[in-house]
Amino acid sequence: MVLRLHFEGNFKMIREVKKIMKVGNRVALITGSGQGLGRAIALAFAREGAKIAVNDIPFNEGKAVQTVQEIRQLGVEAEFFPADVSREAEVGGMVAGVLARFGRIDILVNNAGINRDGLLHKAESKNWEAVVAVNLTGPFNCTKAVLPGMRQQGYGRIVNMSSLTARMGIFGTGYYATTKAGLIGLTKVTAAENATKGITCNALAPGYVKTDMMLRYPEEQLKALIAKIPAGRLAEPEEIAEAALFFAADSSAYVTGAVLDINGGFLI
Repeated sequence: MVLRLHFEGNFKMIREVKKIMKVGNRVALITGSGQGLGRAIALAFAREGAKIAVNDIPFNEGKAVQTVQEIRQLGVEAEFFPADVSREAEVGGMVAGVLARFGRIDILVNNAGINRDGLLHKAESKNWEAVVAVNLTGPFNCTKAVLPGMRQQGYGRIVNMSSLTARMGIFGTGYYATTKAGLIGLTKVTAAENATKGITCNALAPGYVKTDMMLRYPEEQLKALIAKIPAGRLAEPEEIAEAALFFAADSSAYVTGAVLDINGGFLI
């Protein structure tokens, strides 16, 4: 009996070590991680042992600092790096700051994004430019900035947050859907150009997630939306974070250029 407990204890320890090695001791830069889905991803990576560079715009500094504090309470290193990802100079400064603090960037999650609803025949150029700047130019800026270091070290994981709207036409999402579809193109090109350098690039295409933004919808409208989802509910942010963790893991070295749909069956 004692021997059995001894072996069971060892096996449990081995399983825990393997688990932590998903991203253990890696450095992850996660844009837009002061709140919502980005925050969930940052915490999921931190629980697996990654050092976290939290990014958000200066306006969200309070929430970003809270995320940093939560991560540090897990016994993991974390720091806040404010930057507007749509501005190339700010991204360059952010990446330089992360490298100065942690010495390397192993994982980039391009999560920062904004939304503007509107019908195409009533579209406003200012809304188009704002959404494109953050949702598409932002990932381009961040990817371009981290790639030289990743190529030099022969290792990198890039995860782009696309959307269900990139996979199907959803009424009123013209600005957002176009940028998220473009992000899939960027994902595939990044994967193709860097596969021989130990770098993977993949995209997640989540459906409707239980975030503050979704919960602001009127109750009846939300109920009607959920009724169309075969799973009968919104996704939890942690479920999307686990999928991001899969793409970011050492063990996913042969998965690149992929798009993973996570929508509770909505796309069926």
